[in-house]
Amino acid sequence: MSEAMDVFDLILVVAAVLFHLSIVGVYIAQKKGHGGWVRAFGSVTLLLGIPLVAVFVHYITSGEPGWKLVSLGFIFLYLLVEFLLDFVFKIEFRKMPIPYTLYIILFYIAIIGFIRMSFAVNTYWGYAVSAAFWILLGALIYNLQGKKKEENNRQNKRGRL
Repeated sequence: MSEAMDVFDLILVVAAVLFHLSIVGVYIAQKKGHGGWVRAFGSVTLLLGIPLVAVFVHYITSGEPGWKLVSLGFIFLYLLVEFLLDFVFKIEFRKMPIPYTLYIILFYIAIIGFIRMSFAVNTYWGYAVSAAFWILLGALIYNLQGKKKEENNRQNKRGRL
């Protein structure tokens, strides 16, 4: 762990916190049924790839360990998949078990990369990114709360028609 943070490490950890919090925004907006806000928060998530490219280039030129480059690679892959599936092709992949499972695995690999790199930069930032992750999980639970009951109610209504 380095004592002094350079500007690229700061960009990384701020992007990591914003990544998690923008997804919190997506989950809450989904729960409230605000599609415009879901798209806005999703766009913020994707735009975080821009400063991360600068971090990636800096890490390559400064000789950072390969695991950091691989971690950023998985983050970029997640952002690319998210962009293609939700913004370009607009595929309802979340209703397909296998693609959705692969997406979730990639999502958590990206999150683990953010947390691991943040702890490598600075312990305090590592805890900040970890806290943002736990907030994300809380928002996910909030988002999913009552979904099974809502789905059962919809199916019951269809059966009565």
